[in-house]
Amino acid sequence: MTRLRVPRPATLATAAATALLLLGSVPVATAAPTEAPLTSRLLPIPPGALHSFTKGLNSGGTVVGEYYLEGSTGPLAIRWNVGHPGRPGLSNYARLAPLPGERFSTATALSDAGWVAGLSYDSTPSLHPVRWTPGGTAPTRLALPDGSQGGHTSAVNDHGVTVGDTYGEDSRPRPLRWQPDGRRTHLPLLPGDTSGTATAINNLGTAVGWSEQDAAADRPARPVRWNAAGAVSALPLPTGIVGARTSRITDNGVILGQGRPAGSTEYDHVLVWAADGTVRDAGRGRGYDVNRSATAVGASLDDDPNGETARWNANGTRTVLANPAEAAGEVLGVNNRGTAVGYAWPPAGNPALDKALLWKPDGTAVPLPAGPLGPYAAAFSVNDAGLIAGFAVGTDGAGNPTTWRATVWKR
Repeated sequence: MTRLRVPRPATLATAAATALLLLGSVPVATAAPTEAPLTSRLLPIPPGALHSFTKGLNSGGTVVGEYYLEGSTGPLAIRWNVGHPGRPGLSNYARLAPLPGERFSTATALSDAGWVAGLSYDSTPSLHPVRWTPGGTAPTRLALPDGSQGGHTSAVNDHGVTVGDTYGEDSRPRPLRWQPDGRRTHLPLLPGDTSGTATAINNLGTAVGWSEQDAAADRPARPVRWNAAGAVSALPLPTGIVGARTSRITDNGVILGQGRPAGSTEYDHVLVWAADGTVRDAGRGRGYDVNRSATAVGASLDDDPNGETARWNANGTRTVLANPAEAAGEVLGVNNRGTAVGYAWPPAGNPALDKALLWKPDGTAVPLPAGPLGPYAAAFSVNDAGLIAGFAVGTDGAGNPTTWRATVWKR
């Protein structure tokens, strides 16, 4: 099963405190209110649907994902308003339709303001970039250059500005940006390069991605940043790293990427560019998310080739996060208060049977509660209000996975 990477950032635990009130000369201690426990909830799906997954979570409690109808060969995009449930008796999801005449749609990105970027298609490789407005369900086609075979969307900001790429018969991507009114801009590559893509954009309009020459020449990708006007610049690289690909940028300019060491063909070093533009090589690993404090999370490969659940701290240190009774795992999301979520897989047996985990800012591991499908699940993202999104796995009598359902954990 392909593991979905998504994503997105907040804290699930508040500090307990005892207040001392002086009433006249008599001190009275009042206990802090008890925080409600997290519970696991399956997100509703349309009639006839079998599987569903989450692909994005925003600060307001909106979740986007996709579902699969029984017997279908492709997904359909869906949006859940988890933080603002529908009125009693009404479902709190909306189907995000494909373009007229096409069968499938998928969401690739969600902004805090509710813009959704995605794809519509009838068959691959003819993928059509689309965007759904906040609250809307009909897609807007994002125009591609003449001669394109298709394109992708990778990110959208709170103003509706969307970035991604297009590809032609040579299958090499070229980066694009679409304005809220649909105007398309070709984002320039670095001199001498022939392909590239834009992977993320923040609310200031700064986008990141990479630029490269023909892959057959074995030239490493070069990490780049485009300013709001579309001008391109190369990001600096740490000593010993000859290329990199970026994946995230925060509103204050922190960037996450994967670096390629000299003499290697693998992009297996976690790189973090701080808001001041300096870059650090955090070590071998897979980085999946970063917050505005430049704390990154993922799986460290420094000591274990299978990956250890890890956090790379802004001060340059690495914290191997506790992983109760499991062999390996990954941390997929971190919020701006330092709470992280992810999953672990068992030392033996079916690797699809994951266990969802939360890590408090102090590194304490907390197994997320099981839901109606059983104990197996994975957590992908956490927002600053403490809402967690992921999926749960249902099994048959022999313990084999049979069903995947979009899930949230909330108080």
